[in-house]
Amino acid sequence: MQFWINVPRQISSHGSDAMDRPVRPESRPPLQTNQVAALQEEKDTAHLNIFPSSDPCFHRCGDLPVAVFVSASIIMEEGRRAQDNTHPYRCVPCNITFQGVRPFLNHHRNVRIPHTPPIQCSECLLNYEHLTSLVRHIKDVHYAEPAQGPGQEEPPEDPPEENADLEEMDGGEENQAEGEAEADSNSDYSADDGENNHPIDLSKSAGRMVLNLRQTGTITTSMIQRCQEECFHMMQEVAASIRQEVKKFFIQENINTPASRAFIKGIAVEDPFQRIKTLKQQLNYFSKELGLVKPVTKFLDYRIDYRLNSQSGQYEPVRTIMSFEYIPVIESLTLAMRNARVRTLIETEQLESPDGVLRSYLDGRRCKDNPLISRHPRIIRLQLYWDDVEVCNPLGSKTSIHKIAAFYFSIQNLPAVESSQLSSIYLLALAYSEDLKGPGRFEKILAPFLSDLRKLESEQGVVILLLNEDAYCLRATLTTLCADTLAAHEILGFLSPSARCFCRRCMVTRAQFRANMNVVAERRTKETFEAHAAQARIPGNSTLTGVKKGCPLHLSTAFDATKDAVFDIFHDLLEGVAHWVVSLALRSFILKDKYFTLSDFNGRISAFNYGVPDIKNKPSANFTDESLKGSKLKQTGSQMWCLIRVFGFLVANVPEDDKNLRLVNLLQSILLIVFAESIRPDDIDRLERLIEEHHRLFQELHVNNTVNVFNEDEFENEEQDVDNPDGQEQENDGQNREINDAAGDSDDSDENNLRADGQRPQRVVYKEVKVHARNKLHHMTHLPDEIRDHGNLVRYWCARYEARHQIFSRYGSVCCNFINIVKSMAQMHQLSTLSGLLKTNFRAEDIELQDPVKMPLMSSDHRDILTASGIDQASVVETVQAAGIAGETFRSGLFVILDASAPTFALIQHLYVFNNIVYLIVLPWRTVSFKRRYCAYEVKCEAGMQPIAVRHDALPQHGALGPWNPWNMRTVHVAPRTIIF
Repeated sequence: MQFWINVPRQISSHGSDAMDRPVRPESRPPLQTNQVAALQEEKDTAHLNIFPSSDPCFHRCGDLPVAVFVSASIIMEEGRRAQDNTHPYRCVPCNITFQGVRPFLNHHRNVRIPHTPPIQCSECLLNYEHLTSLVRHIKDVHYAEPAQGPGQEEPPEDPPEENADLEEMDGGEENQAEGEAEADSNSDYSADDGENNHPIDLSKSAGRMVLNLRQTGTITTSMIQRCQEECFHMMQEVAASIRQEVKKFFIQENINTPASRAFIKGIAVEDPFQRIKTLKQQLNYFSKELGLVKPVTKFLDYRIDYRLNSQSGQYEPVRTIMSFEYIPVIESLTLAMRNARVRTLIETEQLESPDGVLRSYLDGRRCKDNPLISRHPRIIRLQLYWDDVEVCNPLGSKTSIHKIAAFYFSIQNLPAVESSQLSSIYLLALAYSEDLKGPGRFEKILAPFLSDLRKLESEQGVVILLLNEDAYCLRATLTTLCADTLAAHEILGFLSPSARCFCRRCMVTRAQFRANMNVVAERRTKETFEAHAAQARIPGNSTLTGVKKGCPLHLSTAFDATKDAVFDIFHDLLEGVAHWVVSLALRSFILKDKYFTLSDFNGRISAFNYGVPDIKNKPSANFTDESLKGSKLKQTGSQMWCLIRVFGFLVANVPEDDKNLRLVNLLQSILLIVFAESIRPDDIDRLERLIEEHHRLFQELHVNNTVNVFNEDEFENEEQDVDNPDGQEQENDGQNREINDAAGDSDDSDENNLRADGQRPQRVVYKEVKVHARNKLHHMTHLPDEIRDHGNLVRYWCARYEARHQIFSRYGSVCCNFINIVKSMAQMHQLSTLSGLLKTNFRAEDIELQDPVKMPLMSSDHRDILTASGIDQASVVETVQAAGIAGETFRSGLFVILDASAPTFALIQHLYVFNNIVYLIVLPWRTVSFKRRYCAYEVKCEAGMQPIAVRHDALPQHGALGPWNPWNMRTVHVAPRTIIF
C-alpha cells in the first residue's frame, strides 16, 4: 500500500523553486544509500506507469503544485521512530524506566555490572541472551502498532473476505481506538481462563533432558549437542505449524487486529539449550539452578614423570603434580537434605526396635556406645566405602594405567529399600590408584573429609538453608567402614591379609587358626590398636601385631578401627567360602563317589526351572575339570547365592547322610541368617553353633583327612587379583601338589578317545592333598559379634557399592579423552547423583504394572473376594499380568508367605490393582515339612482350600518365590532366601 503526502511548494533563499531535489517531511533525516535502494524496490510501478518521472522518489502531478510519492515502508518507519521515542523501556535489574529506546540502549551499554545475560523483558518476563533481541521483541510484540506519520491519510478498508493485511503482516494499520475496541470484542483471547498464565521456561525442561542423558554415562558431549540441535529444530517446526494453524483460523473467523497480528508473531521459540551447550556450561547451570555439587581439585603430592623434550628428542624427568577430586561432604548432605523425600525418611526413622529384633545399626551395641547418637538420636550416620575400579577394558592395553580409587559414603538412616538405590550412594573422593601407593597418601585424601566431619560432629553442627529458606542444623558422624579385606587393611593401617596376625578383630595367628579353625584369640580394642601403631614405628615390630600405622579415621569422634570395619559377607561368603565348599563337594560327588558326571551336572543347571524371581541370577553351566580343584568358580556372587540355594535340588541322588552334602547344608543355613534383614537374638546363638559345626566338619573333611586338592599358590594369587579379600603367607610343607593328568596311561594314546577338536581329553585323577584354612573362614567366626554390634549385615555388604562403579565403566567405554580422567569421572558421577535426588517418589511406592486392563469390579471373577477385602462394588479395578513392587515381581504361579509363624505359603492366582494397592488372589497350600537336604519347605495343595485376597503391603515378608522341584521328582518345595519368623 502506498501513501500520498501533500507538501507546499518550497522556495529557496534565492527565490528559485526547489524542483530539482525531492522534498521530504521535515522530521525525517536524509535518506542513506541503502534506504534509497530499498525505496526503489518498494515503489508502486503502476502509479509510475501513469505518472512517469525521472526521479523514482519525486514527480510532478498536474493536479497538485508539488507531490511526493513515498512507499508504505517509509511511513511505517516514521511511525516506529516516533513510537520508540514515546514508549517506555524499563530495565529490570536496575528498576529504572527510560522514555525511548535510545536512552535504554545507552544505559545497558554504559552500566554493565548488573546486566549480565540473560536479560529479562519487563512485560512478559521472557529471557534473552542479547540486548538487540530484547529490543526487537519489545517492538514486535508489545509496541507493535506504529504511529501514523504526519499528514498520513486513512487507507481504504480492504474487503473482509480478502484479509490482505493479515496475509502481508506489514500492511496498513487500524486506528488505535478501533484496534482496542476490536480487541475487547474478542474477549476469548484476553480473558483469564483460570490457568497459570506465567510464561513457561523451556530452559528448565531442556536442562532436565540433558541431565537425564548425562546420568546414564553412555552419551558423549558431541552426541548431546547433536540431540540439542535436533530438538530445537523440531521445536521450530512445531512453532511454524502452530503459526500456520492460528493464522488460518484468524482468516476463517475474519479476525484482523493489531493484537492478532502480534499474537501470530509471538508464536516463536528461542533456543532453550543456548546456555547448556558445553559440559562447562551444563555444570554451571546445574550448580546454579539445581544445586549440583561440583568436584574440587585438591593437591596430593609430586611425582616424577618422563616427558619427551621436543628440542633434544629425548625423554627427561619432569616433576608432575598429583591431585585428586574431592566432593565436599557438607554440600552433598545439604543437597540431600533439601530433598523433602530424603529429609522425611531421616526424620521418621524408627530409633530402636521395641521387640528386641536387630533390624538396623540402632539396634546394635555400637549405637548404644556412641555418645553423639545418645545426645542427638536423629544425627546422620555416614557409612564409608573404598575400592579400586578399572574404567578401561580389562583386556585392553590401558589396564591399570587408568585405574582409579573411589571413596563413597551413604546415609545409614534411610530404609533399606531406599539406601540400596544407586542414587543414594554419594561420591566422596576420586584419585588414581597409583597415586595412593606412597606414605601418607590416604591421610591426605581423607584430610578434607575429616575436616568437614569435625564440623558436623561438633555440638553446634552446621547450619544450612533448605529450599523454603528455613534454617536446619546439620549433624553427621562416621559409624562404619565397608570394604573388602585388602582395602580395609590398607585404609585402617593393618598389614596385608597375608601377615602373621591377619585378623583385624582379634590377635589370632595363622598357626593357631590352622590348628583349630574355631579359635578366637584376644580381642583387639582401640587402645591396644593405638599402642600397636606406636610400636610399629620401630622396624620389625609391625609383624608381631599386624598393625603398621595409625588409623586416620580415628579422628572421628566414635570410630573404632577394631570394631567398626564390618566384614563383607558378599566377598567372604558368596565370593569365597561358597566357591570352595561347592567345588570340594562336586569333586567328591563326581570323582570319588561317581554319583553323576560333570556333563550331567551342567545339564541339570541348564534344565532346572528357577522361576521368575531367580532366573536372572541362575548359575552358568560352565563347570569344567578345573572347577573340581577347589579353586574359585566362574560364577558371580549373585549366581553363587542362587547355586547354593538350588544345590540340593541339583544333586538329589546324593544320599542325605553324605558329609559333603551336610557341609553344603550348613552353609545354606548360615546364609539364611546372615542375609536376613531382621535377626532375633536366638538366631545369633544358632548362627554361632552352625559356624562352629561347619568349621569342624570342613576341617575334618578337607584339612585333616586331605580328601580334596587345589594349588595353594595359584589360588592365593587368583583370590588377590579378583577379590582382594585376604591372603596368607606362602608356606610349602612338602605336602602341596597339583592335580596332573595321569602320566604314562595307555588310554591317552588311544585315537578313539580324541575329542572333536583333535585333542586328547584331560583325565583328572583323585589325589589327596593338604588343604590349608583360609582367612575368610576365620572371618565367619566373628559374624555373630558383628551382628550384635551393627545389626543385620546385609546393610553393609559391598555389592551395591560395586554396582555404583558401573557409571565409571560405561563412561570409560565412550570417553575418548583420558587426560585427567579422574575429574571427568567425578563430574559424570555428580550429574548421575543429582538426577536421582530430583525424584520425589519413594522407592517403596514404585509399582510397575504389566498389561493393565480396567474393568468394573462386578465384572470380575473374584468380585466376592475383593468386596470382602473392603473394595466398593461400584469401583473400577485393574487386572494385571504382573506387578513389580520395590524391586520384587509378583505374578501368577509364584508363592508368597501368608503366615510367618507356621510358616504358611500361598500360590498367586490373579492380581488386581485398586487405589495403588495390589490385591493378590492367592490359594493357601499346606506346609508338609522342612527338608534339610534342600534347605526348603515342602508344600502340598489340599482339596477344599478357598482363595483369598491379600494386599501386597500386608505380607509378612516382601517378595515372591518360585516353586522348585528336585531332580526327577514331582514334589513342590519353596526355598526362602532368609529365615522366616
